[in-house]
Amino acid sequence: MSISVTNSLSLRLFYNSYASVASGSTRSNASQGTLSMADASALRNAVRKLQDYDFESGTKAQIQEKLKAFADTMNNAITSASKYGAGDTSVKNAASKIKNLNSKYASDLQKIGISVEKDGTLSVYENASKLYSSSKMKDFFDKDSTYLNDIYDAAKKITRRVDVRI
Repeated sequence: MSISVTNSLSLRLFYNSYASVASGSTRSNASQGTLSMADASALRNAVRKLQDYDFESGTKAQIQEKLKAFADTMNNAITSASKYGAGDTSVKNAASKIKNLNSKYASDLQKIGISVEKDGTLSVYENASKLYSSSKMKDFFDKDSTYLNDIYDAAKKITRRVDVRI
């Protein structure tokens, strides 16, 4: 699968101190451990930032950008953890858990304009923010969301197990 990553403000915020590997050529030059750590950390940040975001006050363009950045971060985390996980079963299991959670919550994700692909990655509808209500997105990204809290926990397991020593 080919992953297209947009370079957006939200994506850079999700990646925080790992912003240099959020997209572009620096990703291809980074070690698998660095990518796995960066992507899982970014996914944790994405979950928390989206849980705090005021969807009802955001513009359609801002919401679309946040959804796309969330999907890109999720897809990066799945891809890098799956590759790194070839040598570490707990990282591989965490990546599988994320894919399974995406599949389990596919109908809920679809209600906010995100589809789940066969490989467990996410794809955002081009006009999701225009076609779906911001109140549904607010409800989906609620702090009590079992889906998001489970995603956060799986990403946390990845960051605890990945070795980024050079």
